[in-house]
Amino acid sequence: MNQTTIKTIAAAFALALSSCGNEPPISESKAVEVIIKMHEADAIMFVTGYNDANLRGDSASYYNYIFKETGVTKAEFLETIDWYTQHPERYKTLYDKVVKVVNADDERQRERDDINRVKADNDIWNLRSYYNLPSDGITNPIAFEIPTDQHGIYTVSADFIYYADDGTVDPRLSIIADYEDGTNDYNPTRGIVKDGKKHRYSAMIKTNPAKELKQIRGWICDQADATKSKHVDVSDIKLLYTKE
Repeated sequence: MNQTTIKTIAAAFALALSSCGNEPPISESKAVEVIIKMHEADAIMFVTGYNDANLRGDSASYYNYIFKETGVTKAEFLETIDWYTQHPERYKTLYDKVVKVVNADDERQRERDDINRVKADNDIWNLRSYYNLPSDGITNPIAFEIPTDQHGIYTVSADFIYYADDGTVDPRLSIIADYEDGTNDYNPTRGIVKDGKKHRYSAMIKTNPAKELKQIRGWICDQADATKSKHVDVSDIKLLYTKE
């Protein structure tokens, strides 16, 4: 959920008109509906190949379609947003409802994606395939641990979006092979970019067949101890095993 989008919409529209009165022109529930549809429209614009003739174009045409679909005029919506900015407590209630609905929709979609994800025969990942930080933990490194005695090559990979305000110190993707004698092999992947764009990173480890393997473990969002906060989206996590 990109809460900045909703804030930006509200702030921009609030500058357009001034209003008075005890209640806004449209109801709170209708305002929530319109703002959510605007959030969804912004997302649609980034979907490659989307060509619905009714929605083709820039943000303005998308919003005009939404006004038509919901039966709300642009003037009514602008006046409503302006009214809420002049009533901070009511605005907070409106905003909280928007965030709650969009977050719930996003979570349901992630759950559906996880259920429908087709795993390769050699994918031994046993946790969720997506995480959103800080929602899933302000400094969560996303630890994993797979007990196994099968030697070979293990490769962990995922899609990452590290946002510019992410506070991770020394971000890395790490994989470790633990052996029964107490030793281990450790391989981190560094060079992670914090640009708000999706990148796929991977880390690979080849186990030592001369030792008895105990487990494969690591951290998807590994970090230095100085890390105090994170802003990262992680999806499509895989841990592939290849027998030599």
